[in-house]
Amino acid sequence: MKFKNFKFTTFLTNMIVLLLFPIFKLVSSEKPLLAFSDSCMIIAIIMALIGIVFNLYLSGDFDITGYIAGKAFNRNKKDFEAFKHDQENRDFDVYMQDQKEKRKDSFNYPLLCSILMFLISLISALFV
Repeated sequence: MKFKNFKFTTFLTNMIVLLLFPIFKLVSSEKPLLAFSDSCMIIAIIMALIGIVFNLYLSGDFDITGYIAGKAFNRNKKDFEAFKHDQENRDFDVYMQDQKEKRKDSFNYPLLCSILMFLISLISALFV
């Protein structure tokens, strides 16, 4: 994980949203710390899966699939003939450069949030 594109405000927003449900479980459960720890672990597992898929996307593993799907879907459009013509004539190398340009400022927040949620779950499980 490269931290050069890390934005603390985006990270803080993601963590607040992810902690809403565990905090709700903490307040409303009969065994609050256990419910908090369990819900943090479940969210950490789900976010880890999302982070792994996003990491594959950031490394460019889905580029050829997107290129082929874009060609197939644009072939059926009748309204955007100019767009279709531009997409059909675009080379795969140009498409790859465009995709790299789109991803250059991205950061894998789901994976980082999942690691922190996992740590929060482990720490809170120690006090159960």
